[in-house]
Parts: sequence; C-alpha cells; structure tokens
Amino acid sequence: MTDAEGNRISAVIPIELFNKLAAESELDEFFEPVPFEADDNDDEMIPGAVVDIRHDNNVPLHAAWRIYRNYSQEYVADALGITQAGVSNMEKRAKPQKATLEKLARIYNCRVTQLY
Repeated sequence: MTDAEGNRISAVIPIELFNKLAAESELDEFFEPVPFEADDNDDEMIPGAVVDIRHDNNVPLHAAWRIYRNYSQEYVADALGITQAGVSNMEKRAKPQKATLEKLARIYNCRVTQLY
C-alpha cells in the first residue's frame, strides 16, 4: 500500500508467509496484541463508495447514504414527513433515533445497521 505521494507504507501478505517470517524473526518487541471485542455488527458490509463519501464530506454514514443514493435533503424530508431543515439538523448527529433510522433504511434500501 502507498501513501498519497506513492511511497510504500505497508504490505498485505498471505498469513502463511507472515507466520513464517514472524517465526524466523528476532523482532518480538515489535509485535503487540490488539484487543478485540466481537459484536453483532462484525459481518456488516457498507459499500466502499458510501465510506468514501463519509470520509470525503466528513458526514455521518446516514448522510453519506443519502448522497450515495443521489437524494436531496428535500426528497428525504418529504419521505420522512419533516422539513428540509429537520433533515439538515439530523445529518449533524452521528446516530438519529431508532425509528428514524428504520425509516431511513427503507428510503435508502439498506439495513439499519449500515447507517451508523
């Protein structure tokens, strides 16, 4: 993998090769455990384009889905039965209320868990 200037910064290698190299190395001090806690959303997938929109526009996932679907705030407001200003305010929050997320999931044709 490279950085924005094209400099190599990391590599993805098969686990078998990694294990072989790690076993043969004397660099144990560079390896550290990474804590991990499994949860119900571990298998959730989000389209790369939605993630890019979220990152590029610095918006919550539910707002990135709206942009991804090419919907205006006015369109979503009409579908939710609220004002465009209400959608704008909602998109400033990372996680709207559960009932709103369920409505947005229907509008964006995705699962609720893909919205936050």
